[in-house]
Amino acid sequence: MSSFKSFIHNLRIHPLRGVLILITVTVGVATLTVAMSLSMDINHALDSALAEQGRRVSIFNGEIDGEKFEPQGRFTPDVIDILASDYENLSDISFVAEAWIKPIIWEGDKTYEIRSYIQTNETYAELMDLEFAAGRFFDSEDVESRRPVVVISALAGRMLFGSPEDALGKTVEIAARTGVEPYTVVGVCEDVSDMEREAYGIADFIFPVLTGIPMGTRIHPIQRGAILMARVSEDNLQKAESRIRSILEAEYGEDLILSVWEGIPNNTAAALIEEGRRSVGNFALAVSILGFIILATSSIGIFSVMLVDVLNRTRDIGLRRALGTTRGGIRRFFMGQALYYSLIGSVFGAGLAFALYRTVGSFLTPLFDSAGFRASDVAFTVPGPIPVAVAVGAALVFGALFGFFPALSASRTPIVECIREDAA
Repeated sequence: MSSFKSFIHNLRIHPLRGVLILITVTVGVATLTVAMSLSMDINHALDSALAEQGRRVSIFNGEIDGEKFEPQGRFTPDVIDILASDYENLSDISFVAEAWIKPIIWEGDKTYEIRSYIQTNETYAELMDLEFAAGRFFDSEDVESRRPVVVISALAGRMLFGSPEDALGKTVEIAARTGVEPYTVVGVCEDVSDMEREAYGIADFIFPVLTGIPMGTRIHPIQRGAILMARVSEDNLQKAESRIRSILEAEYGEDLILSVWEGIPNNTAAALIEEGRRSVGNFALAVSILGFIILATSSIGIFSVMLVDVLNRTRDIGLRRALGTTRGGIRRFFMGQALYYSLIGSVFGAGLAFALYRTVGSFLTPLFDSAGFRASDVAFTVPGPIPVAVAVGAALVFGALFGFFPALSASRTPIVECIREDAA
């Protein structure tokens, strides 16, 4: 009788026990396959997003203690040109500062308090990858002429005018330092995730830098305490900071005080983003561990089945040994039965993983925003070959390991003892 026939025979004698073991192996393999595939797909999406979008960092000449800025005042108006020419992996360099306005706007007889507002230059939209529901971002001519225009979020457009499209071209009156001034809405950008808004300071109202300041006033944004924000491609944050520091210290002196963050300086942006990425990784790790535990549990079931089978077939073992079967042959016979449980359960488990992978992935959408990228960046199609191979391999290893000990016990039982126990 071959191992497979013996396996089928055991299923017929103890169908419930055998089916439960197969189900446990199936669930373990499916869980481990899905968890590893999700982890690999998400990590690949993160790496691709970082390679394509880069890291958005803030550069400040001074010290930052919480929300308290202490500028050193060394930067000159040509600091953007210096960085752009000397650091090839730095792009979309923008001045970003809090706008010179009071957070109150008038729309007819209604007043609203602005949640967030900044002023910046024309490269900011590219830096933040802003998408527009209507209109455009302001251009260099708007910035240079300090034109009273504003770009608002889609949320602000809906609240003030009913829809982003209706907001385009409308005028809002804003309390600037020079008095109440009308600003024309030239663009409405799509709303970003809460993570992006908090981490990178993307505001509901975005003005051209120095807007609200009379044209005759000669002042530069960097002299007003503006920070620099830029996109770093290919380099990690540590390498980028080192490169930026070396360039600026060569220009402004080695005693230059420089602060470099991912995101905005007065926010724990890097910590929030990394925490989100760790959450994705920790989730996948926890589910992978659960898969290994389920596989180990199923293997204990295999161990118990094989041990009972060895005890019930003592005479058969003795007869096989008497007819010339070696101890290795006995071990292979019983280990073969154990591996059939693992192998058949693995086939069902892999099939279950392929069937449920897309559905399980859709439930992880909230984790994507917390990791700093969009759900559309991840395409859940089918589990990868590596996770399938690892899960099936783990099931076979566990099955072989827990099937080995009963097989070893069977092979070591003396022939005379086997026949004597059966006769008794």
